[in-house]
Amino acid sequence: MTRHILSINCSSARWTALGLMEGTSVAGEMNLELGKRQSSILPSLVNFFLGSFSLKVDDMDYFAVVTGPGSFTGLKVAVAFTQFLSWASGEKPVIPLSSLECLAFTRLNRSKQPVCPLLWGGGGKVYSALFSLPATGEPPKEEMHPKAYSREEFQKALLASGTDTGEVLFISDTPEKCAGLFSGSFPGPFEAAVPRGAADVLLAGLYKDKAIPPQAVTARYFRDPDIG
Repeated sequence: MTRHILSINCSSARWTALGLMEGTSVAGEMNLELGKRQSSILPSLVNFFLGSFSLKVDDMDYFAVVTGPGSFTGLKVAVAFTQFLSWASGEKPVIPLSSLECLAFTRLNRSKQPVCPLLWGGGGKVYSALFSLPATGEPPKEEMHPKAYSREEFQKALLASGTDTGEVLFISDTPEKCAGLFSGSFPGPFEAAVPRGAADVLLAGLYKDKAIPPQAVTARYFRDPDIG
C-alpha cells in the first residue's frame, strides 16, 4: 500500500509551500507567494492541491509541518492547521521540520558545496546554520548549530566549524538585507532562495522516524508578528 505525506510550510512571510510524497517519490508541489492571504487561503489550498491528485486529507499517512524559525503568524497558522488535519483524520503522526534545513535542502541536487541558509531576524541578527548535503537518500549533516546570530557571533561560529568559507554556498530569503549586515566582510555573496514544497516533503520522508503526536508539535517563533 502506497503511503502518503503532505507537507505544509508557511514559515516565510511571503511564500506558502505544499508538498506531496507518494511512496518514496515526490508526487507534486505547490509554491505560491500569498503574503497576508496565507491564513485565509490555506485550507482551500490544501483541498485543491490534494484533489488534483484525487486524494483527500484522510488518505494521508503522515503530515509534515515546518515549525520555524520564521514568520510568527505563518508558523502559528501552519502548526494549528496541521494539528487540525491530523486530529480530523484519526490523529495521524506529524513530522516537524526546520525551516533552515528545508531551505538548505532546496539545493540538494544543485550543489556539492556546504550550504549555509540565513533567515533575517531583525535587530541585527540572522537565524542560520551550516549543512553539508550527503548522497541522495540521506538528510543534511549539521556542521554549525542552528540559532540566532549577531554578525560577530555568526562569523566566529562559521570559522569554528572548520569549513573553508570560500567553498560555502550562502542562501537567504532576504539576500539584500544579509548583504547589508555583512557589508565589507564575509560571508557572501548571497543567493536568493525561497521555500519549495518538493524539498520539504522529501526531507519529511527521511524523518518519518521523528514523527510525533499532533499535540506535541510546537512552533519556534523567532520573528515578530508580520502577516495576517
